[in-house]
Amino acid sequence: MKTINNNGVILIDPDIEKEVIIGLLLEMNAFASIKTAELATTLDKMTQYRERKAGRFPRLHSLTHHGRRKAYKIQDLKNWLQDPVNYRSPDFSEYQDFE
Repeated sequence: MKTINNNGVILIDPDIEKEVIIGLLLEMNAFASIKTAELATTLDKMTQYRERKAGRFPRLHSLTHHGRRKAYKIQDLKNWLQDPVNYRSPDFSEYQDFE
């Protein structure tokens, strides 16, 4: 990993910081926002929506009682990243009602 020594403090090179952070997030068993998914997958939120609707992208999970805050499971994004072309959401149904 490329680092910078700044007065005795080792910093991740800003040119690769985004990739390092994304890599660390994918190793955690947690949730990622739509914005984080944009960074990890390079798909904007509208493309994510279309792919989700077609069952080719992980589904969103409600994080709040009223469902206003949604996020992806990190493991689901990791599975998509391993094979985006052949990915099929395990809980996809063509008759499902999407947001």
